[in-house]
Amino acid sequence: MNPNLELAISAFAGSAALTSLFVILTLIGTLNPYHRPAIPMLGASFVIFASTYLFAHIVGIPANSIALRLTMSEGVLALLDIIPIAFLLCTFMFLQASLRKRPEDPLLALLESEPGSE
Repeated sequence: MNPNLELAISAFAGSAALTSLFVILTLIGTLNPYHRPAIPMLGASFVIFASTYLFAHIVGIPANSIALRLTMSEGVLALLDIIPIAFLLCTFMFLQASLRKRPEDPLLALLESEPGSE
């Protein structure tokens, strides 16, 4: 198999497992009497196990706790690879918002033309 394809699949599997872990932690942290987290918890667990199996199959290791740890670490590394792009986009949006000329406000013009205002 192509090494670039293996890298992309392992990064996707790791990111999916890491995101599902965050979903499980959020479900546990927001428990209340009206909340039924069983189905989302099972879905997130299924995604974690499926992505761990996929990662273990791609790398060629047995699907055990070490594969789960490697899958999670691959997800963290994939997210760290995306951070510079996110920072670049945020910087561009902040510059665009700060350099934009504000439109004239008609209410301020009425306030300034009102007699008796100083």
